[in-house]
Amino acid sequence: MQIIPLELSQTTFFCPVTGEQLLSEDHYHSSPATLFHFIDIEGGDLINPTPEIELLYNEALDEISKGMHDNHKFKYDYSDEAKAFDILVHIKLNDKANYVLFEICNSGIACGPISSTVFIGLDMNYTPILKPSETFKKDFENCFVDFENYETILYNATLIQPTKEGYAIFMEDALGCGGFYFINTIEDWETIVPALVLLDYINQDYTTIAVETFKDIKKVYDNYFSAWIYENLPENFTADLNGILTDYKIVFFGKVIDLFEAKCEFSIELLEEFEGTPQEDAGRFLTFLSGYTKN
Repeated sequence: MQIIPLELSQTTFFCPVTGEQLLSEDHYHSSPATLFHFIDIEGGDLINPTPEIELLYNEALDEISKGMHDNHKFKYDYSDEAKAFDILVHIKLNDKANYVLFEICNSGIACGPISSTVFIGLDMNYTPILKPSETFKKDFENCFVDFENYETILYNATLIQPTKEGYAIFMEDALGCGGFYFINTIEDWETIVPALVLLDYINQDYTTIAVETFKDIKKVYDNYFSAWIYENLPENFTADLNGILTDYKIVFFGKVIDLFEAKCEFSIELLEEFEGTPQEDAGRFLTFLSGYTKN
């Protein structure tokens, strides 16, 4: 455990790990990274210790009462409680390199010079453990801060003019109505795909969605959005995404050039409705695709 002495004229101190206020006038607060507070008033008092710290401190108290550390050179020796705290810090937590003890001395003038010391132990390696929903929300918002505007994003994707080199997505709702979304650039991909992944869940309270559902959403999100996949889509993309959508389904997701030939049932339907031959009139076929909908 590393020890950092501080002399402060004020009575405030903030956790360097979480940013939460730990010390204010007459109050001692704990953050999730806090191991304990110890104040030197009236012999010493251990405040809000973690279960591990409380166990070690009680062990030290018992050892002090039995005289097991009589030969120890105490830094804090004004009471048995202070001696136990000394043993806790300098022996029992000695090998905890990520633990830091802030020794905060406040001084002032009352009827004469006065001072008191507060000891705050912190785990500088503390990492918050988030619930699956919180983890997903954090990841998603960091990558796509304007996610609540997904309807506008999807609408704008219907206005993108298709190219033979790009990708096309055709989605239908429960009534069989649908339309195209086109992806021609990395920027298009970065906005459309997150909106698709969260299509059914984006306006819901995160805490009401089942953990297993979140795991499925996060799997699709991590595999296909965070990886920035664009040139080569995994074959199971459509199946995985349809697996988490409930009000919509993806009928086609692939290269626009694949729509020029009857490789699947959907492209057969398109070619039957288009008057002409796509290979001979590519420009007009792309225009046809950009305006194609099912009502």
